[in-house]
Amino acid sequence: MIFTKKQVQLPDSLIDKKETTLMNEISFDIPDCNNFLVDIDGTLTSYKSSVTHDKLLHGNFLFPVIRDMMLERGWKQSDAESAILELTEKVVYWDYTDFLAEFHLPADEAFRRMYDWHMENLIPCEDGVELVKTLHLAGKRLFIMSNNPYMGCVLKLQAAGLADDDFSTPYFKRIFGTNILRGCKCVIDVWLRVLANIPVAPSEICVIGDNPKEDRDLPRACGIGHHILLERETIQHGVENTGKTI
Repeated sequence: MIFTKKQVQLPDSLIDKKETTLMNEISFDIPDCNNFLVDIDGTLTSYKSSVTHDKLLHGNFLFPVIRDMMLERGWKQSDAESAILELTEKVVYWDYTDFLAEFHLPADEAFRRMYDWHMENLIPCEDGVELVKTLHLAGKRLFIMSNNPYMGCVLKLQAAGLADDDFSTPYFKRIFGTNILRGCKCVIDVWLRVLANIPVAPSEICVIGDNPKEDRDLPRACGIGHHILLERETIQHGVENTGKTI
């Protein structure tokens, strides 16, 4: 199913709510199911054009933030960068909290800097964000499935206006990051693991994303019954998570 513009009907109980005014004017073609797996990169957020690969460290845009905090605490640059790389190899399915714990970095300062980086370098994808809000208001069950670790997902959801300062989100039941599912969406076993976490038939699930392979073909091969593919000029890959194009 290709993302198109058609009117979506919200429950009557929601129509008179003030916050639904904008949503009720937005039209989507939505399958008749209650469970939605939602992508992030290219679906809910997009990088600004100023974000280039020369700003990566070991394939990640946030590792420079961690490295700089280490330098401020007396590390040599080469040692800090080597230590970060070694931890990615030691903890294959890492999250950013692993680096904060390993290198004794204060979480409040680290997440403030990471938050600032996301707010400066990401922009929300309005169609994807509006679709999530529409589905939430309609009482659908939403889950995040992304090629980012858990905290990377949360930071991007904050940039999209879909998560709060305390890392909670009113929109999503669960967040399935790479450290939770032990891998990325390009691997079919990862799809099987996410299905094991949602107690409904795969035919009753819809995937929302922008990548034809990861958000349509692979889930379809696992029996997932529906997809909404948002049309994009280019597909955003999870290079910040793995150091290589997926």
